[in-house]
Amino acid sequence: MLAHLRTLRLAAWLGWQLETNWASPWLFTLYMLVKPVCGSLMLVGMFYAANAAAVGVGRTGIPPQFLPYMYVSNACYGLVGTVMFGLSYAVVRDREHYRMLKYIYISPAQFQTYFLGRGASRALEGTIGGVLNLTVGLILFAQLRNAVEIDVPWLLVYLLIGGMMLWACGMLLAAACLNMSRNGMFLSEGVAGIVYLLSGVVFPLRALPEWVQPISLSLPTTYWLEGMRRALMGDVPDKLRGPLSDWSKSELALMLLATTAVLVVAAQLFWRWSERRAWRLGKLEENAGV
Repeated sequence: MLAHLRTLRLAAWLGWQLETNWASPWLFTLYMLVKPVCGSLMLVGMFYAANAAAVGVGRTGIPPQFLPYMYVSNACYGLVGTVMFGLSYAVVRDREHYRMLKYIYISPAQFQTYFLGRGASRALEGTIGGVLNLTVGLILFAQLRNAVEIDVPWLLVYLLIGGMMLWACGMLLAAACLNMSRNGMFLSEGVAGIVYLLSGVVFPLRALPEWVQPISLSLPTTYWLEGMRRALMGDVPDKLRGPLSDWSKSELALMLLATTAVLVVAAQLFWRWSERRAWRLGKLEENAGV
């Protein structure tokens, strides 16, 4: 147990230093503020542009409730990107950039616990970025201030279960990258785009074609984002209702917990198989040489 805790602590510290590029905390805080906020403000600009275009041709404008829905969802999705896809990129970075993955594997450090620590540092980065993003939104937009209604107990529940879910998804992608070369980073980018589209980040699920909605409902990120919106914004407005609008917070949490349990088991089995295969075939030290 002590060995796992020591590995977790040192991996989290190392991951934080690598992600911050050894910069001062205040300088990196500025970076974490600018990056997510600029992405959210781009969506806000698209919202106002689409609303003006609709009004200009004599159509009904976009419901004002859609702005906080989109802003909160995008802020929460930043945590998905930092944890879920950051873990897989950690494999590529340690093997391709620093060429240290094989040494970590043969060291006394616990290999899987090492990546858990790297994920913890990315989770801290994503959480700080999300909080700063929401804070800026509350300052700038009255629609967001009027919509926010934080339910702290449920928010903590979704963050706890969601953290386990994101770690399991990240380990699945990291396990795949163990047996892939440098182009493994494109796997994460492709999955990120699919999850962003199908999880209802920037529009309600009912906007998707009917044959796509069952695929969206099979993704645990869909239930997590819905739960996070409920915990931060209360009930779903009538004009933004979708397939999960009639679900209670407890039902969303139970479904998220069930899908997370399946993901954890799948991640463990796939990680152990991928780790053995990567070691047997020498994939842990194989790099692109650039």
